[in-house]
Amino acid sequence: MTKKLNTILLLDDNPATNFIHQKFISRVDCTKEIVTFQGGFDALDYLGSKTKKALELMLVDINMPMMDAWDFLEEFQKIENPHVKDTKVILLSTSVSTSDFEKAKQIPIIRGLRLKPLTVKAVHEIMDEFFPDIDLTE
Repeated sequence: MTKKLNTILLLDDNPATNFIHQKFISRVDCTKEIVTFQGGFDALDYLGSKTKKALELMLVDINMPMMDAWDFLEEFQKIENPHVKDTKVILLSTSVSTSDFEKAKQIPIIRGLRLKPLTVKAVHEIMDEFFPDIDLTE
């Protein structure tokens, strides 16, 4: 059996974007579970108390109403759930500004920024870069 991630979390206020990203991730077949949220408060509730599985990767939209990625990550870093402590975070945006890039460099848990929508190729690149021990060749 090929090794897979336990969980990838998608956080984007647009349900169509979450759906597309979920399809591409499923096509790569790199995780046992994909959880999606349209708002940061719901995602934080899940991450803080409900998840009992390791969360290895979060893909977070930068620009969301109510709670943008920056506010979400500030609260996420306060969570004391051991299942989320090693999560790698990739920020997503339709256009990555210089100020977003500079701000992201100041937050250690952010591992990168990507343009959205993601593609199957982009998912492969993320997996190859951050999870090289996961064999996606099968």
